[in-house]
Amino acid sequence: MAKETRRKASNIFVWIILALLIVGLAGFGVSSFGGSVRTLATVGETEIDVEDYARALQSELRTLTQRTGEPVTFAEARAMGIDRRVLQGLLAQAALDEAARQAGLSVGDAAVREQILSIPGFRGLDGQFDREAYEFALEQNGLNVGAFEAQIRDELARNLLQAALASGVAPGPALGEAVFRYVAETRTVNVAPLGEDILSEPVAPPTEAEVRAFYDENPVPFTRPERKAITYVWLTPDMVAPSVEIGEDALRAAYDARTAEFNRPERRLVERLGFPDESAAAAAAQAIAAGEASFDEYLAERGLATEDVDLGIVAQGDLGAAGEGVFALEDTGVAGPLPSPVGPALYRVNAILSAQQTSFDDAREALRADLAAARAEAILADEIEALEDLLAGGATLEELAAETEMELGALIWTGDETEGPAGDAAFANTADAVTTDEFPEIAILETGGLFALRLDEVIPADVEPFEDVRDRAAELAAQAKRNAALAERGRAMLEELRAGASFETLGLAPQVFEAVSRRSIPDGLPTEAAREAFGMVPPEARLVETASGPVIVRIEAVAEPPADDPAAQAVKASVTQEAAAGMAQDILTAAARAVEAETGITVNDAAVNAVHAQIQ
Repeated sequence: MAKETRRKASNIFVWIILALLIVGLAGFGVSSFGGSVRTLATVGETEIDVEDYARALQSELRTLTQRTGEPVTFAEARAMGIDRRVLQGLLAQAALDEAARQAGLSVGDAAVREQILSIPGFRGLDGQFDREAYEFALEQNGLNVGAFEAQIRDELARNLLQAALASGVAPGPALGEAVFRYVAETRTVNVAPLGEDILSEPVAPPTEAEVRAFYDENPVPFTRPERKAITYVWLTPDMVAPSVEIGEDALRAAYDARTAEFNRPERRLVERLGFPDESAAAAAAQAIAAGEASFDEYLAERGLATEDVDLGIVAQGDLGAAGEGVFALEDTGVAGPLPSPVGPALYRVNAILSAQQTSFDDAREALRADLAAARAEAILADEIEALEDLLAGGATLEELAAETEMELGALIWTGDETEGPAGDAAFANTADAVTTDEFPEIAILETGGLFALRLDEVIPADVEPFEDVRDRAAELAAQAKRNAALAERGRAMLEELRAGASFETLGLAPQVFEAVSRRSIPDGLPTEAAREAFGMVPPEARLVETASGPVIVRIEAVAEPPADDPAAQAVKASVTQEAAAGMAQDILTAAARAVEAETGITVNDAAVNAVHAQIQ
């Protein structure tokens, strides 16, 4: 958009800076793309360098990766048309360069010097331009000073042309006003659901012939998506653990190391409230004991919350001199006054956790399970290389399962499976991406364990056999028959409504939705009804089919937004600005295409393919 045109002056060399100072593209030298071939395409006498195309492609790949949060391969990017879009963009840019050249537009040395001095990456530690850093950065990327400064001169000249073409472009004020009214107007809508109580008799269940006809005429609900037949092997610590032997000495050592976990003293959930002196604390304790006040009231009096005085779960030794008194309570309650680091204090016990004594024999199974799981994980880690060697040597998954502890399995993958390894994200990602020309590789499950899989067949989308979906077809056919009967009765009621009858006299109970806008649909208003409402004028009424059945929709009122609302003015200004940006971009695009048509375009397909081969 032209908004980008206006930003070009400030962002003119972002790609150069990224290429020179951040992204290591030194590998894309001249020799990388077919010896001395440097020109990828020409528009008239203006050339596009292979390096420019390579850098632009890499930039798009990084942008896609940042946007999706996952690495994007060049093959995936090509499937999205990224390579064609990048090339078209460079051709359009070259066309404007060619137009600037033909028009004799250029800039002086002073402008080029100013632009170079403004690039932060060419400055030294003192913040001033560093000639050696400048020349070194260019040399590392296969550029010389003359070529780089010529690029800068061309960029500045192109900006002059773009500014001349796009300046003064603006839509009429009516456009912003019309778009704002369209977006911000609100409507009051009545929606009356149609239930079976409006029918004179119940809808009969569909016959077998009707069910079959519905199945034949509506294949979409019964169509299975494309699926993958996958064979896999997997092995998890849980599978290995039962066969791991743990000696008595190891179990005893683990028990001794975790004795604090298995043998815990009595603990209590305690809060502590300090007082300025012993007499104040004693008076508070007496008031609480007599029921004249509460611990919480003293907190409120101080402006404290329970979290301000909470000590958490503590053992007797954690409370120092106050421990014996707090743990002398036989039940929850308040103890004190007792000493504390904040002076005389009252302690409130909210819960008592009994002492826990777990003998070695009682802890044996838990200790064995933990040690076995840890040993199993280590065993799997040691097995990865051997398993990879077997696969690299040509072993099939079936042979891998026969020769190792890995278990063989198969499934039909649609992306919704959760049984076995299919519920693991790493397995799911691999299954989604696998193709028939890939060889199985050992991979690690996110939940622990190893797996490898093979795509045996891609099963095209197809309609499930009627016998397998007969019950679902009967349910949907009954729903369709019911909705058809309701719609037929609804059309008759709609005519009565248009003739002057009210919802109430028709036995309908409409729900009123106010302030409905195209940007904000209230909860409970069916999307289909809202969409239909914005094509109606008061007091028009229509029968609308929704996902839950037919409804009658009547538009009651339309309210335009206030013209003097500051928010309205801001929206109109934004709409006008975006429209101006679009018009300016259209002008630049038209100019570029005109130059391309007049001067001709030549693309070196061999150079394009060479760049693609390097990025693969």
